[in-house]
Amino acid sequence: MKNTLGKIISILMLLALFAAALPAQTALAASPELDQQPPDQRGARIVERRFKLEQRRYEGQGKAFEKSAELLEKAQDIIDRAAENDLDTSAAQSALENLEEAIEAVKPIYAQAGDLIDNHAGFDAGGKATDIETAAETVEKIHKLLDQVRDDVHDEREALQHALWDLFQDGLKK
Repeated sequence: MKNTLGKIISILMLLALFAAALPAQTALAASPELDQQPPDQRGARIVERRFKLEQRRYEGQGKAFEKSAELLEKAQDIIDRAAENDLDTSAAQSALENLEEAIEAVKPIYAQAGDLIDNHAGFDAGGKATDIETAAETVEKIHKLLDQVRDDVHDEREALQHALWDLFQDGLKK
């Protein structure tokens, strides 16, 4: 009796282990109409947020371009006043001209980013991702263009700041 009970328990244990190894549900093949599922919701939200972020960056750089003429004019006034006080303004004047050239050079790149935002490939008119791969490529292109606009002006802007600071320091020495 004891031996039979042990065999039954062993068999039940093996059956339980075998049943645990089997999948709980069977897999169903997707029908042809389900092959084109909507984009992954999480990925779509991420791309949509990045698109909005790039739109804000674009607007911020646009505001900086609008203010640049006024700021460049102020820098020129500072250089002119320093020249009236017999200070050497050649470095500052050169830095100002380089910055003006850099700003003009990046305007077409900035316009390209604006075109990408306006065309919003991969997005609908409301900024929702319709094709996640195309939308992600669009956002990446916009990001690279706006980074290039920022980076191409950065060194010249810093050079002008340093040159104006040097003028200020020279003015204090007189």
